[in-house]
Formats: sequence, C-alpha cells, structure tokens
Amino acid sequence: MLQKVDFNPARKLLTREALDAYDPEAESWQKQFARRYTHHGELSGVLNRIENVNETVYNKFAVSITPYMAKLMDRDDPNCPIRMQYLPSHHEESKAGFATSLDELGEEGDTIPGTSVVHRYPRRVLFLVSNTCATLCRFCTRKRMVSQPAGSVAKDQIEASIAYIAGNKNIDDVLLSGGDPLTFTDERLDYILGELRRRAPHVRFLRIGSRMVVQLPTRVTPELCAVLEKHRVQMLNIHIDHPKEITPLLRQRVKLIQKAGVMMGLQTVCLKGINDSVEVMRELFMQSIEMGVRPYYVYSTDMVEGAHHFIVPHRRMLELYEGLRGWISGPAVPTFIVDGMGGLGKLPIIPSYVREEVLPDGSGTTIKCRNYKGMTVEMPGLGQDFSLPTQSN
Repeated sequence: MLQKVDFNPARKLLTREALDAYDPEAESWQKQFARRYTHHGELSGVLNRIENVNETVYNKFAVSITPYMAKLMDRDDPNCPIRMQYLPSHHEESKAGFATSLDELGEEGDTIPGTSVVHRYPRRVLFLVSNTCATLCRFCTRKRMVSQPAGSVAKDQIEASIAYIAGNKNIDDVLLSGGDPLTFTDERLDYILGELRRRAPHVRFLRIGSRMVVQLPTRVTPELCAVLEKHRVQMLNIHIDHPKEITPLLRQRVKLIQKAGVMMGLQTVCLKGINDSVEVMRELFMQSIEMGVRPYYVYSTDMVEGAHHFIVPHRRMLELYEGLRGWISGPAVPTFIVDGMGGLGKLPIIPSYVREEVLPDGSGTTIKCRNYKGMTVEMPGLGQDFSLPTQSN
C-alpha cells in the first residue's frame, strides 16, 4: 500500500488521463518545472506497480520528475529504462562496502576555498553554479549537494568563482555544471556568462553540461539560444542514457541550439539493466549522431552511495565497446571512461587492438594487430626504430 502524501492537486498531474492530455509545449518551462513530482506516491495514479520505498530514502536523496519525463515512462513495466533511472528503489537503502561515499570523486578536495570551482586539471576547471536539476537521476554523482539545502551555491561563491577564473590566466577551459545551469533564468545565465567573457578573456573554451535539455526540452527557447550565442558558448553537453529519451520534441529543440552555433556532445552513464546492451548502445549513439550530437563519454557508474545496483562490471564495459567499434559509424563511438575515485580523474577504458610483443630471439619487438571481427595480422615494422642514413656530401 502506497503511503499517503499531501499533494497539490492544482499543480500536480495526478491521474493518467491528466498526464496523457498534458502538452509540455502549451505552457512555459517554469510552469512545467513547478509541476514536478517530488514523491513516488504522487505517481500512484499515473503508473502501475510502483515500489513503495521506505521514507528513509528521501533523507539521502530527493525525488524530482518532470511531467515530460513521466510521460515517457512505461505505465506498467517497473523495468522501464526511464522509470529505473528516476524512481527510488529499495536498493538505495543498502550499502555496498565499496560505495559509501557521497563525494566518491573527491571533488571537495580540489575545490578552491570560498568558491565553487573544482580545479583538478592544470588548464581547465569545473564551475558548479547550481545544486538544482529538473529531474533527479538516482545514480547522481553529486548527491552531496544536489537536492540538499546545504549544497546550494551562494551568490558570493559564484562571484568568488568568477574572480578566481579571471585571476588565473592559465585557465583556458571552463565547464559550467551543477546541478544544472539551465535551471537558472536566462537573465541569470546572461550575467554569469557575460562576466566570464568580460573578466576572463583568456578562457578559450566555454561549455555547459546539462541534462535539463533532455528532461524538459521546452527549456530550450529562442531567448536561451540568444544568450548562448551572445557569449560564444562553444559546447553544450547533454546526457542521454537510452534511446527512449530521444523524442521529436528533443530533436526539435536540439536544432535550435545548433542554429545558435553551439557544438553539442552526448554523455552517457553505463547502467545495469538500462543500457548495458550492445543493441541499445548502438541505437542510442546512432540516433544521437543522426541529430548532430556527437557521442563524447560513456561513464562507468560512479560508486556513490545508493547507486551500487547500477554498476556495470569493467569486463562488460569492454564488451560493449567492442560491440560498437567497427559496427557503427566511427564518429558515433564515444570514449568509455572510469572517473577515478578520490580525484584521480577520467581514465579511458580501451580494449587492446594493437599489442607490442618482444620477439623470441630478443632482437626487438613486433606488433600484433586485431580488428573488430577478430581478424589478426602481425606488423613487425611498427616494432622497430629505423634510423635514416646520413647523406654524405
């Protein structure tokens, strides 16, 4: 029996009929944002077979689902790849011994005091501007701040962050993330991007990471695109984990971003039971490249608390990569990575297609090559270091 919750019927779409009749394009993105479901019980009239999780789940991580995302969920199947990403599960109440941290990537250790800038790499920084998202992924890597009141980014932190970037001439790449930067109004984004461009002209690459484009496509408006174009945002990375998330409305709004001259990349998290299938990934990345969004990264699930049940083993990630390279378009094959614990950074997961071996007689090395079909060839010349003869006069 689902627990009773105090709903706001004037705002929430609490019946299937109301949700089916709802048109996200009929009202502003702000109004749809206000209609988000914030408890699994609110979906009892919309979806069948909802797991009634313990309320303790909410102590660690909130629930937030836009009506648009709810419309994409299968009404009856609890294993729907959209439902699994956003509905809480009893698995979150257990702790695996290897997934007990809320800052698994060690970002707090690389955060500049007084700012929200994570400065891990020499010439690029992560600028966390918000702790709010349109819809909350159950495997979120930033549970320490996302949805947590204590994790909000204050205005003085943002000002200090801009000042830090402006004062560090070595920084030439800035990524705005969170939370989601697109939860800000156009005016607020205009200010932050404008200050970065005005005060930090040494920044050569300015980019934004957002899942809101996928979770609430109506956020992408001509006004937003004008702000992105005005401040020369070179790249917008979006996050899609399953082909079901690619809809006609998303394709339409992606075109608006592209017309503003913004490159678009795709980031994906490898999730057990959702996309750990060669067929699903092939379709996802080909649909992505088809709409002009270049697959960029496939992350292993971060070992953050409450997400261990999504983790795909390393050996399976290698198999997934092998099922893509050579089988789909080259530009559609992303880099598979592990984000190293404790701040180690992004580490590529790459099968061995080219291997150097020592020759039996000890005279040098040879190179053994393997293609996507398993065919092999030996190329000894690549194992030698040839010196060109010096030409005498």
